[in-house]
Amino acid sequence: MASISGFAQEKSIDSLRSILGNQTGKERAKTLIELCWEYRFTNADTARLFGNEALELAKSMKIEELEVEAINNIGVTHEAQGNYAQALELELKALELRRKIGDDSKTAKTLNDIGIVYDEQGNYQKALEYYFEARKIFERLQDFPKIAMVINNIGIVLKAQKEFKKVVGYYQQALAIYQKLGNKFGVAACHANLGSVYFNLNRYDSALVYSQLAATELEAINNKQFLAAAICNVGMALHKLKRLDEATKSLLQAEQLYIEYDNKRELAFALIYLAGIDRESNRISQGIARAKEGLSIAEKINAKEQVMQAQMELAELYASSQNFQQSLDHYRKYNSVKDSLYETEKSRQMAELQTRFETEKKENQIVVLRQENELKDSKIRQNRLLILSLIGILMGGLALGLLYRTRARLKQQAELAATRAALRESQLQAVIASQEEERKRFAADLHDGLGQMISAVRLGLSKDALDKGIVQHSLSLLNEMNQEIRNIAFNLMPQVLVNGGLEEALKEFASRLMRSGGIAIQVQTFDLAKNMPSEQRVALYRISQEWVNNVIKYSGATSISIQVVQHPKELVLTIEDNGRGFNSERLLQSEGNGWKNINSRLHLIKGELEIDSQEGRTGTTLIITVANGQ
Repeated sequence: MASISGFAQEKSIDSLRSILGNQTGKERAKTLIELCWEYRFTNADTARLFGNEALELAKSMKIEELEVEAINNIGVTHEAQGNYAQALELELKALELRRKIGDDSKTAKTLNDIGIVYDEQGNYQKALEYYFEARKIFERLQDFPKIAMVINNIGIVLKAQKEFKKVVGYYQQALAIYQKLGNKFGVAACHANLGSVYFNLNRYDSALVYSQLAATELEAINNKQFLAAAICNVGMALHKLKRLDEATKSLLQAEQLYIEYDNKRELAFALIYLAGIDRESNRISQGIARAKEGLSIAEKINAKEQVMQAQMELAELYASSQNFQQSLDHYRKYNSVKDSLYETEKSRQMAELQTRFETEKKENQIVVLRQENELKDSKIRQNRLLILSLIGILMGGLALGLLYRTRARLKQQAELAATRAALRESQLQAVIASQEEERKRFAADLHDGLGQMISAVRLGLSKDALDKGIVQHSLSLLNEMNQEIRNIAFNLMPQVLVNGGLEEALKEFASRLMRSGGIAIQVQTFDLAKNMPSEQRVALYRISQEWVNNVIKYSGATSISIQVVQHPKELVLTIEDNGRGFNSERLLQSEGNGWKNINSRLHLIKGELEIDSQEGRTGTTLIITVANGQ
């Protein structure tokens, strides 16, 4: 659901069509290309008409930049309708021309579009290869909207590979970027994708909420292609929640949108899913008709996954009607398609392994040649440097310039050293203040808690006659002292953090806070490394402790969510609450000891911090990212 292609220039269709009539040549070709792009999500056939006219015009004028733009957009219209063979042929041709022209940004966009086609064909390895190549280019260009786009699409591939827990982290990363940029389509697509992945995690209430939110947002921007998928997800979530009438209504609405947009693959899926609801509602004849219609559409476009689903649904429908021979026939066809998919995938993987071997062999040869060339270039540079140095000695003016540059560099180094010293002093003050605060609290706990209880025990046991009541009261006080000592020890350094790790420590911390009442805290962790460095484990725990305590103290929150996700190259800690928002810029400039303590610990583990909060808005999100190996 909701793979994202590149974004248009946000011109309205009406304004583009109004200027088209008076245009000729290059300007007309540009407007035709923009119209093709704008129509791709509302009417793919109309979009293709504009794209083909633009392509012919660009070829007649021999303008490669416009020709490749038209080819790329026509390919996207085919992908939107499930015509994957045509889409792939056009996009690969566009990629070849992009690389020839040398436009990195548009080359990366086409790489992403090709990844989408492979993803929808089920070729996930190829899809990831193109997505990661596109992401590398966008990160080098620091194009954050496109980075978010590719992160979202990578999440979709991982979802197809059933890596559902990892997917949530990718979608949330993309969503945070889109929200910061104010990109309505990107936000809606991420909400739709979160709804889909929560469905696969069997969290149907969350799936329904995110899918309904996405449907509202997509309808507002008139994006019919993804609106249909979001409404379909709403229907599926309602079905799992046993709200069958509402589910049927949503799926019928999605079916109509798929028909309007001519999205055959998703139309087949919706019909098959509706057939399953018909079976559960004992509408067997209607279910058989729908399943057969979905099967017919899937066979025409060679969508084997949908063919397999339709055959299984027909087998179950006929079994429900006691027609066991028909049920057996369709079940055999289901197994046949399943075996065919397995053999196709196995052959494809073998071909990929062979291609990868040949590619790596060629790449190794290229690396050797590159190293030899770099060595030659290095010798040439050394000779040039020697010549320039000799010339420099003879030029007094150059000597003065070098002296000036040296003095400037020394000044910069001195300023840098002073800045670093000030930073170290600030961090030291934060640490000292934190230690002093901890000592005061420790002393107060000992004086107010243990001191009074020890006095009470001493007073009780000093009496001449000790009856059973006094002894029992003294034992009760001793038990309270034991619990108080445990609490003090936990605040100083939780043993569960040392012995059990970050996950258990955070859960124990949350449990203690919830026992005091008034707050609900949820802790989730995904794929945490068992060998996490102790300094990182302690720093993340203390940061979480400091932040959560401040949330409880100042925000009035009743619910807090703590999530720690381990990705291949980084670890992400996210803390969300439903309390009052605040001015995050003011906090970033704060001189408070708690804030200094957080920054000091973050600096030690080389982490990065991001806060999403606004005055007058409910809810705050803290995101901390730490690169692996720190």
